[in-house]
Order: sequence, then C-alpha cells, then structure tokens
Amino acid sequence: MTCMIVGGGVAGFQAAATCRALRLEQAVTLIDAENEVGYYRTLLPQFMVGALPEEKLFFRSGDADPLLTMRRGVRVRSLDRSACTLTLDNGEVLTYDRLILAHGGEPFLPGILAGPPCRGIFPVRDLTTARETKSWLADHRKVIVFGGSLVGVKTAVHLSQAGFEVSLVVRRGHILLRALSEDSAAVVEAHLRNLGIEVCVNAAMEDLRIRDGQIDALKAGGRWLSCSTLLVAAGISPDTSFLEGTDLLTDGELVVSPALQTIDPRIFAAGDVAVIASGGEKISPNTWPQAVSQGRLAAENLYRSSPLPHRDWSRINAMELHGLAMVVLGPPLVGAEVISHARPETSVRRELFLVDGKPVGGALIGDISAAGTLHALINAGRPLTLRDAGLLRPQTGNVIRFPEQTGRRKALILSPKRSSL
Repeated sequence: MTCMIVGGGVAGFQAAATCRALRLEQAVTLIDAENEVGYYRTLLPQFMVGALPEEKLFFRSGDADPLLTMRRGVRVRSLDRSACTLTLDNGEVLTYDRLILAHGGEPFLPGILAGPPCRGIFPVRDLTTARETKSWLADHRKVIVFGGSLVGVKTAVHLSQAGFEVSLVVRRGHILLRALSEDSAAVVEAHLRNLGIEVCVNAAMEDLRIRDGQIDALKAGGRWLSCSTLLVAAGISPDTSFLEGTDLLTDGELVVSPALQTIDPRIFAAGDVAVIASGGEKISPNTWPQAVSQGRLAAENLYRSSPLPHRDWSRINAMELHGLAMVVLGPPLVGAEVISHARPETSVRRELFLVDGKPVGGALIGDISAAGTLHALINAGRPLTLRDAGLLRPQTGNVIRFPEQTGRRKALILSPKRSSL
C-alpha cells in the first residue's frame, strides 16, 4: 500500500512526516511541481533582498528516508478515483491506497498582467521565481509591491530595510484586510510610512507603462507610480485544475469535512487548497500554523474508521515588522463587538472581537504580552470576564519585541509519537 501526497509545502511535508512516523513499513510518495520542496515560503522576501542565504530557507529535504519518495518537478495531470491512480504530466501513472491533496495554489495575478510578457514583474510565491527576482533587483531598486497580504507587507518591509525605494499598493480596504480591523491596520500603516514606505490603499491596478520591454510605471487608484520592479503578493488561487471531472469539487472548490475528508473516504486535503465546511460555514484559515496542524491531522485520519475533526480553527499568526511586534489572534467579524486598549504614542493597540460576549479574535500590535493566554480564552469559547478583559490592557514597560528566527520554525515540522490507529 502506498500513500500519495500531492504538494511539497509545509502541509504536504507535515503529512508525509506524520505518515512515516505512524506506519514505519508503509511507503509514502510526495509529488510537487517545483524542483525544490520543503522550504519556508514565508522567508522568500528576506532571501530576495539578500538578507538570508538560500540554504537557510529549507526545513527538510526528505531524501534520507528510503520509504519517502520525492517526485519533484512534475505536475499531476489527472486523478482517476475509480482506479485510484494519478496521471502525471510526463504520462506516468501512479497508484495510491490513500491520497492527501496539499498542493496549494497559484499566485493571484490581476487580469491586466495577462498581456504580453514584460520584464520586471514577479509574483512572490516560489523559490524559482524568487531567484529570478533577486537577480533582477540587483539593478532595479525602485519597487512597487502590489498586495496588502502578510507576504506583501513583509516583502515591503524587508525591501525598505535593504535600501530599496518601496511603494506598497493595496487594491481595496486597508493592509491585512482579512486579519486586522481598520484601527489596527492604521497603526501598522503609520509604522510602515515611518520606515519610508509609501502606502497606497484602495488603489486597484488600472494600467501599466512599459518601456523597452520592462515595467516603468503602474497606475493604481488614479495615480501613476514609477517603478523598475513590480512584485505581486495579492494572495493565491487554489489549484483545482486536475480535479475537474472527479466530483470532488463543489462550485469549483475542494470542500472537505471538519476531519479534512473529501466525499471520497480515501482522499483527504490540507492547506490552502482545502475549504473546510463546518457548522454551515466554509472556512479557509490559511496560515502557516494551520497548514502544519491540518497536514498532521489529514495523515492521522487516513486509516481511521472514524476520522477525528479538526479542533482549532484559530488563525493566530505572529510577526515582527522591523521594530513593531504583532500577533493576530483571529480576523474581525462583521457585527462583532470590539474592546480595545491603545497607546498611540508608542504604536500600541490591543483589541478583541466579541460575539455574544465570547472572544472570537483580535490583534495585539506593539505589545504582544499575554498573547498565549488571550488565544486560550478564544479557544475556550466562554464569555469574557472582567478579569479576562484586564489582560488586554497594555503592560507598562513590557512592550515585547522578538526577532524573526528561522531556527525555531524547524520545530513546526514534527514527527508525531508512534501509535496505532
């Protein structure tokens, strides 16, 4: 019996590690379209500006395990559920016993970029493109980053600190629209401007100016912004192309149960490609910690007669934007009550979102003390008490800073304790 995993990102690698730990004699095959797998996409901005050597990007190769086969640089062309086979784009047919889909998606590119090829435009998504971007940036230092996602914001900050002239363009709303309230985003935007980054919000991409075959300017929000490089970090579109005709898709989405199981009991999904149906809602908590936990659970559930549901839907994320620490506890919800404490003079804002008195999300900007406790209160699902609310007050003289370290992230790729399921 062979377990197949499509996708070499963190969700796929975590699934592979879990499969190998739980069933020592069972072979696992991991398939990915890229030539390199097992690296931190979140660190690509640092690599592109020369602040991180390439070898520091990788958390694991998988080559040391004889029962873990890595199929790199090849795409899945089609899936035949009745025959339990995957056909690759080189014509090869592979048979699986169980299958985990964790292949993520493709960078979202505005339609205006679908024209003739233009030098100097790069999505921020994969290592191959990041290498090309790094080479280009050496002689093209006026950069526009299009996209207010976490990747876009981090890319702009790292470029700024490396001495590039940077504009951050956000097509709608404010930066980190799905993670922060407008008030919290304003604190972060002010910090970015203090770093010398031009921030343009509510500025959809309208036109390009191309000179001698390369990008020269971008029109966004009615303004022309000159540049010699355009980096696109506007999110991803889940890749469901090879799933057409398999009946696994619902309205074009790969919808799974809370146990990450598709309508086919032999097939599970994890990470960016999965849309989880739970309690009448569709959830796509696309964060690094979620990818890790989903990859692990998908592998654990593969051979369970009664797969266990995913328990933690939180979208907690932590980052450091050159002097501004931030922890996102969960996205803002329409109609939620907001309680907050702020010290604008020190770029501190701490807030929680409440529904029926229960905390469901929030953000800590500038002062991230008590982040773990506040996250636990959200997971507890009980009404907030006055004592709990006191944790939200900024702690005098206790503004916590932390560096972005690659070493600690290795612990996120875990090999679970061996057990029988």
